[in-house]
Amino acid sequence: MQALLRYIIKATPVRRKPVISYVLPVLCATMLLQSVVYSKLSAQTLSPERLRQISFVLNRLDSQQTLATRDPVFLAGSYPSYIHHRKHFKKKKKDITVFFNILVDMTLKSVRPALPDSLQIKIDTLLRRSAAIYPRFYNKERGSYNFWLRDSAYRFPYSWWIPILKKDGAVPDDMDDTVLSRFAGTKDKKDSLELLHRRMQGFVHRPGKKLRTALKEYRHYPTYSTWFGKKFPVVLDAAVLSNILSFVGHYNLVWTRADSAALRFIVRTIRSGDYIERPLAVSPYYGQTAILLYHYSRLMQQISQPVLDSLRPDLIEECHFILGSRKKAGLMEKVIAANALIQLGAPAPVLPLPTPQDWTKKVEQSDFAYFIGNIPSYMSRGIQRVLNPVNGLMYYHYCPALNDALVLQYLVTGGR
Repeated sequence: MQALLRYIIKATPVRRKPVISYVLPVLCATMLLQSVVYSKLSAQTLSPERLRQISFVLNRLDSQQTLATRDPVFLAGSYPSYIHHRKHFKKKKKDITVFFNILVDMTLKSVRPALPDSLQIKIDTLLRRSAAIYPRFYNKERGSYNFWLRDSAYRFPYSWWIPILKKDGAVPDDMDDTVLSRFAGTKDKKDSLELLHRRMQGFVHRPGKKLRTALKEYRHYPTYSTWFGKKFPVVLDAAVLSNILSFVGHYNLVWTRADSAALRFIVRTIRSGDYIERPLAVSPYYGQTAILLYHYSRLMQQISQPVLDSLRPDLIEECHFILGSRKKAGLMEKVIAANALIQLGAPAPVLPLPTPQDWTKKVEQSDFAYFIGNIPSYMSRGIQRVLNPVNGLMYYHYCPALNDALVLQYLVTGGR
């Protein structure tokens, strides 16, 4: 393992100047203090005003689930989500997916221990309703999940003509939903998780095979494709790889060659600065620096790798840039960067949150899309270079409840 780490450090270029050495002792002390405070987080550390805000956000989540129950398009217990071909929130095209339920449930489970019993009961109610939809997206034979329904006909929701190109327009199960679901609500035994991990090894990029969907400098990594599809294009996504390694680390699974390659891939995106300069190229389905920071910081909570830990100061620096110097950063981008900062062990600044009257517009209907349905990601880089600058065949996914959950995470873990 030491030899592997030396190889990663030596083979991966550094884009930025290193953080000044005298900052490191202070940073380490700050991270240690933050970890101690976080580990002892309890309801008593949250002020009455903060608990009131948290209760308000949980009520907003409840209202989103209630909306889904009343709407004939959505599944009861789901969180409504919408798709638009521009970076602009609209409710016109409704979507049925388990993805956002998984993300919200993960967040609820993570903050639950810090809250008083009355709020834990609210969370338990939300989780119980949400659990009802999971089986409809689950592949029992493999143990994987699909972004969309598996138990009934469900056409590709982006455009009417896409099924013409791919028969019924269905997509394979995906790694992202599959591994994240194990943090959300599924209760798998260790042997079934190990079996899933072994099956995942069958869906990696094989050396010697052409990989035209990725940047040239990332084509030699023998790591996981986003998709469980033998006949589907291999697509490498740094955020998805982070989630896979978080899964491997959280459940202490045996490290494989694909896992080592995933780590090298992630490290390269950071050292090269590609996660800042070319986020869509290294993460086709998330495609934004703040979201990559959020994923990388969450990964660093799950695994301890010196080569990754050494990059913590650079990630913290970029979080501060988004929170302070980046003028175009909106509220949700700043919330995500603040959550990443907290996950990295650094204190987060106080963010001015909107009033209840402005909550829907500024939080739940933010134009900041967490996930991208990126059709060009299946195509060669040459085609991507033509389509990506004009948002060609890009479909942006919006979920008001996820935005609520991200603010909730900030309020509980960073707003003391």
